[in-house]
Amino acid sequence: MEWSFRDEFLAATHRWYLIMLCCLLGSLAGWSVAMLWPSPVRVTKELFVGLNVYQSSNDRGAIQHAGLPFQNANDYKNWQMASLNTVIYMDSILDETLARLRTMDAYWQGVSREELAEMLHVYWRNAGKWRLVARHENQTYATQAVLAWQDVIVERVHFAVAEAQNALLFASQLEALAGARAVAEQQHALLQQAKMQLEGWRSRLTDQSPLGDDERMRLWMEFAQVAEGDRWRLAKDAFPMDSSPNRLYLAWLEEVLPLLDQEIDLTQKQIEAQDQQYAELSAQYSRALDASLGLSAELLVQKISDRKLQLTVERPTGVLILIGAAIGWIVWAMGWLIRPALRMTS
Repeated sequence: MEWSFRDEFLAATHRWYLIMLCCLLGSLAGWSVAMLWPSPVRVTKELFVGLNVYQSSNDRGAIQHAGLPFQNANDYKNWQMASLNTVIYMDSILDETLARLRTMDAYWQGVSREELAEMLHVYWRNAGKWRLVARHENQTYATQAVLAWQDVIVERVHFAVAEAQNALLFASQLEALAGARAVAEQQHALLQQAKMQLEGWRSRLTDQSPLGDDERMRLWMEFAQVAEGDRWRLAKDAFPMDSSPNRLYLAWLEEVLPLLDQEIDLTQKQIEAQDQQYAELSAQYSRALDASLGLSAELLVQKISDRKLQLTVERPTGVLILIGAAIGWIVWAMGWLIRPALRMTS
């Protein structure tokens, strides 16, 4: 008997109930899978992330964390976004999130940090809107996780940004202190040089004829270059007159040299105090830099309060029922195509 597609198709349409039965059985199978294998729920909360990229060249903390200078503002932005992405998955962030969850619900007592990390995800393309996502079979637990995670992230990032701002302040203070110390060292060197020169004058004046105008002027200039301020006024006024005997210059030097020694000691103590202050500021800068986690002082992370939680079911029951019905129809179609071939071979 010759096979006819038209006859087979008409015969199949007269047995439409078999098609419906296969689709119904497939739908029941899809529904059973949905009941036995619950679909995970994805709960999403949005954050706003902003950054002032025009301060990239001045952000010493970020440059130090990155280990290389930023070529342009885009490199700086990409580094900050990557740093923030790393920060929100830090163990300390996850531990704090888990600690807060355990105070909300006993379920979280049996959840480890690694298991929590597998539930949490973040999606972003650039600065602007970041989406925090928690994935769990239970909608309540997914909601708790994403809200607690969001709170911890915002708090920790705000703290890190505040420390980055402190680091910038300490850096500017260190720079100013380094400048002041350089001035003090220069003054200290000038005072020591002036002392050596005046001591040389004391040696020459013991066996030398009275000073001429040029020598007297040179002695005055070597003294005057370090004799600044009111504390040197009496010494300046006591400088011998023209044609004064050497003994008056020697007497004057005996009064000036101890004053120079005092000034040298004061300058040395000032340098030592500046060194101590610099060490303390450097320690504060290092602590602030570590606490900043490499984030910029210009980074802004805020909750978007008017955005509601977004709920997404990964495998909706209706979709599984439709897939089951389609599979049932495919099974019937395969049987319909195979059956004529089996009849012709028998």
